Amino acid sequence: MLMVVAVAVARQSSPVVPPAGGDDAPLIGLATGVAAGLYPAWRAARIEPVEALRR
Repeated sequence: MLMVVAVAVARQSSPVVPPAGGDDAPLIGLATGVAAGLYPAWRAARIEPVEALRR
């Protein structure tokens, strides 16, 4: 949303942001972070610590 406002200010126009436009962004970021961290953590949990240090 900040980028929309910044571009609108740079072009000297009015920013148009839907009222619910910013509600989904934190949830999408959370889901992406969980998905990106879950797989490596799951793989690391299946191997022995000494083997993990060797890799």
